[in-house]
Amino acid sequence: MSTDRAGHKHSPLLILTGACAFLWIIARACVQSITIDEADTFLAYVVRPYPSGWEARSNNHVLNSLLMRMFVMVFGGSPFTIRLPALIGAAVYIAAVYFLVRLITPKLLLQWSLLVCLVACPFVMDYLVAARGYSLALAFLTCAITLAVRQKQRGGSLYKAAALISVCMALSICANFSFAIADIAAGLLILIWMWHDAAVSRVKTLAAFVLPGLAVGYFFVGTTVLGWPKGQFTWGAQSLRETGRSLLQAALYEPNPYLLNPRLCHYFVHFGTFLYPLLGAFFLWRAVLIYRARSMASGAAPALIAAAALAITLGCHQLLFRFYGIPLPLDRTGLYIALFLFVMAGATAAIPLDSFQGRITAGAMTGVLALIACYSIGCLRLTYFKEWKYDADMKKVYSVLAYYNRAYGLTDVSTNWRYVGAINTYRELSGHETLNQIGPAPTKVNEYPAGYQAYVIFYPSDLEFMKSEGLKMVYHDTFTEVAVAIHPELESQPCAHP
Repeated sequence: MSTDRAGHKHSPLLILTGACAFLWIIARACVQSITIDEADTFLAYVVRPYPSGWEARSNNHVLNSLLMRMFVMVFGGSPFTIRLPALIGAAVYIAAVYFLVRLITPKLLLQWSLLVCLVACPFVMDYLVAARGYSLALAFLTCAITLAVRQKQRGGSLYKAAALISVCMALSICANFSFAIADIAAGLLILIWMWHDAAVSRVKTLAAFVLPGLAVGYFFVGTTVLGWPKGQFTWGAQSLRETGRSLLQAALYEPNPYLLNPRLCHYFVHFGTFLYPLLGAFFLWRAVLIYRARSMASGAAPALIAAAALAITLGCHQLLFRFYGIPLPLDRTGLYIALFLFVMAGATAAIPLDSFQGRITAGAMTGVLALIACYSIGCLRLTYFKEWKYDADMKKVYSVLAYYNRAYGLTDVSTNWRYVGAINTYRELSGHETLNQIGPAPTKVNEYPAGYQAYVIFYPSDLEFMKSEGLKMVYHDTFTEVAVAIHPELESQPCAHP
């Protein structure tokens, strides 16, 4: 093991784990088809001829949109360049997590377990790949927490650390507005934690903590926030219970039958549902022990900050829901919850307690985190996102449409709402076909405009439409249930210049 300047050991196991995770993320970015949300971002904020990246829309993750436009302009359009800002966020996030787990605990098993939980959790990893602002937002929030813990443990310039934390918090908000309350809550708690140092000026600390972030925030999203229209936040949960259920389902989704043999896959599906309740039970037990021994317990600040930030964030969201009807976090809009919970668990397990119960609970929490890490590895997937599984086959669908365009002169296509953005994006990226841009999709199932040469349908709900129109199905994927259906007469007249 090599050591850093402070004498802390670098573990080849942790470095290798982080590197493998990042390589897997890169592979996913290259392999996976463009999905509806990624496509909408690309079409709305990247390829338009005017600077649409500053528009005040909840769908616009400003920092991500601006970086996407820059990379596409410089390197050309492709699924990889569209996802390049997310990959940068993933690299920053993995590096920040690596340093954070080493700051939290010197124990290698707990370090490795916590790193894998934070990076390879199915819920988290999906959004380290997707071409949206979640990866960057999560990365900068994690950087801020890591910088705070590092400064308190190893010293150095408090004002410099405060300025860097401020910039990280601002960049996190600029990358995704759904992180705003979590960033502000965590930043406020970190500021209070830093103010405990009596040797520094609180005024200077406050200035270093606020002014750099305000400057960065105004540069990226100042006009966006000032011009924010009402009624933008309409997607989310109606209760905290629904929020929790969505996060748990995403974190347990789904053991990969190509990585695990059938028997292991069967066991994973069943025992996975007990892991998080078991971790919660041991966490509560250990929290009681730490409270009783609080005069002797050390290193509890990261756990307390994560817990308090989570409580404040959820409390603020509950108030916004009650008084303004703004929905609660749901699935991806609660991504920071996974970060807070895992940091709480890891930091709590790392607090030294000399009692027998203290050693038992520390070992138990480490063991459960290790099992969750193994479960997460067993859920690694390469070809689709949980949320947009129905778009996993869009590359093949577009290749079918491109073939009929070249061979039979297909130009007009109508599609189910799930596929409009992705097909238009592939049409834009290709530039070789003469397919017309696909207009708005039908808002109801089984309602498609007549007269189109081909339809891209969602097979389970649109089968009756295909039969009633006498369409011929030329492609169907049983995994995503997408199908391409054409009018039989399209194939009767091959294109003169295929």
